Amino acid sequence: MFGRCLTRPLSGNRMAGTIIGGNCGYLMESFGAYLKSLREESGISLDEIAQRTKIAYSNLDFLEQDRFDLLPPRVFVKGFVRSYVKELGIEPDEVVRRFDDFIKDGEVPDYEVEEHPVFQQYPPVRSFIGSTIFTTVLTAAGVVALAILLLTGVTRLFVWNNKAGAPRPTVTTMAPAEPAAVASGTAREEPAARTAFAEPPRTQAGRKILEIKARANAWIRVQPDNGPAEELLMKPNDVQIFTAKEGFQIQTGNAGGIRLRFDGRELDRLGKDNQSLSISLP
Repeated sequence: MFGRCLTRPLSGNRMAGTIIGGNCGYLMESFGAYLKSLREESGISLDEIAQRTKIAYSNLDFLEQDRFDLLPPRVFVKGFVRSYVKELGIEPDEVVRRFDDFIKDGEVPDYEVEEHPVFQQYPPVRSFIGSTIFTTVLTAAGVVALAILLLTGVTRLFVWNNKAGAPRPTVTTMAPAEPAAVASGTAREEPAARTAFAEPPRTQAGRKILEIKARANAWIRVQPDNGPAEELLMKPNDVQIFTAKEGFQIQTGNAGGIRLRFDGRELDRLGKDNQSLSISLP
């Protein structure tokens, strides 16, 4: 299955002479054509692969046409390739290696994109509120207000002392009224904690439950216990549920784009958007 050749087109209409891997019976002009030939030999349609892997049909079509300029970054495309060939019953590691060789040796302009966000620091914006003049004016106003308050208090004190026989004001201290809920012994309800999941936690006797919700497009790979791993591409608001006896090994290409709830407990945000991450639970 993997003893074929893979070649790439050069400029113009001339086909490539670069060969990737092994002795070959014939040449193929691109990595996309290589994938398509494997699929056609397996007798599986592109629509069937799209339905099984949950990868958009258009992305799979772009992959077979070598339209890498219309596909997401490399980490997502590798996930597409792995899911694609696994549906054909083929071990994906060799095919992914061929993909890396093809991209490295081919002419794919502007394909090496930054997979992690780059934050540019801008100089702070100067405003009147943060200026020295505003601070000085505010301080002066506070001093004037304090002086007026003190002067008013002293004046009232002398006026009351100088009024013969005038009744003094009476100050009565009253305890604040207790809320009705407290007086009746009913506990005040606390606001519900914010959660990314609309449904309550799922449970299953003797099993660990992993719930994954996507808030952005995210490729994930989940391996329950030491069993076979499952890879898929999630879209915003998609929810995937996995079960295991002990725990999970999880990989993702967008740590900030997913939320996890493990065994009924929701985890904090895993990382930044588009950040690749591997974690183990528990």
